[in-house]
Amino acid sequence: MSFRFSLICFAVLLTAHLPLLGQVPSPAETPAAPNPRQAVNAETTSDERVEFDEAKAADDAGTTATAISKYRRFIKKNPASPLAVQAQYRIAELYESEGDATKAFDAYQKLITQYPDTPNFEKAIGRQVLIANEFLGGKKNKVFGLEIVPGSDRAEGMFTSILKNAPYSKNAPVAQFNLALTYERQGKLKESAAAYQKVLDTYPNSSIADDALYQIGYIYMMVGESGKSEDLSALITSKNTFEDFLLHYPKSEKAAQARDNLKKMSEKESSDLMAIAKFYDRFKNYRAAAIYYNDVIRRSPGTEYANLAKERVQELRSEAGDDALRTGPEKAETGEKAALRRRLQAQVETASLADFNGPPRRDIVPDELPVVNKPKLRTGSRDVAPMPSVEPALPTP
Repeated sequence: MSFRFSLICFAVLLTAHLPLLGQVPSPAETPAAPNPRQAVNAETTSDERVEFDEAKAADDAGTTATAISKYRRFIKKNPASPLAVQAQYRIAELYESEGDATKAFDAYQKLITQYPDTPNFEKAIGRQVLIANEFLGGKKNKVFGLEIVPGSDRAEGMFTSILKNAPYSKNAPVAQFNLALTYERQGKLKESAAAYQKVLDTYPNSSIADDALYQIGYIYMMVGESGKSEDLSALITSKNTFEDFLLHYPKSEKAAQARDNLKKMSEKESSDLMAIAKFYDRFKNYRAAAIYYNDVIRRSPGTEYANLAKERVQELRSEAGDDALRTGPEKAETGEKAALRRRLQAQVETASLADFNGPPRRDIVPDELPVVNKPKLRTGSRDVAPMPSVEPALPTP
């Protein structure tokens, strides 16, 4: 009896809850997140025109604060009116005319997000790029009316928003380049190199592709010359990048600087090889010294280092003979001598040489990246001007 009673109670409870179970919405019936895009009516009503004209009258009278307030009230009351699109654009212009760059940017952002079909879409993007460039150029961000630093953080967020809004607009390559420059000025060199590379990958036919390629080479050159990376693979990347740059853009205004950078890195490499050669020379290991002297001659023909290396090789041949310079098994080193050799040789790893074909180099991790000092050339991050926005073409009459 007890089992039958329990079964009956269960049936009664199940029947009582069936209506509730039927009210549970299925995943397909779950309401979607609201779309910020606003549908716009084709026509306006007389009431809408009257309210809009009131806001425009305040605008024409020069009472900016009143005009903005009236335009905002109009948009809130008539979000689907075609006049709301004009009102939102005008709000952004008024904030910009008042020097409130942050509110102006946000107003343009609202226009682009809510009314992406606006005829002023490209113009609004262009104005956003100009505002972001101001922060990238040193404009300070304001909090409660007070200017604080850094504006570069604000610029980073702005360029990110611009690219999200219009990844393939005519201003997109400029925004991508300037985003990379923002990273560079903040010392985020790995992110900066990746952002410059995205200019090449996404906008290969852009007029600023050559600038992006040059900056990649420059960033890796600064990393390699800092001495803080665990190996010198960055210099290899830099040399290869500058060589590609000269191959693809031989007439660029930065071609001369690219050649100077290659020469500078080649001289550093020769200097390091000479240091190793002199080390072996000093300890009378003439065979090893000759190997490095000859390496200098082969890599830097016609340079001062090559001439010095040639002279010393001739002297060694006269003093020790050719047999002493031939390659072969070397004599065992003392522990102290071997340790000293390793410390010196570590300064110039085999992986840093231009024709290195060994295992692939490791990626540079953020902890290995240095703080870049301002270089003498104009190619430092502070010497590279943000790219200007692209003005939309004039309408055809």
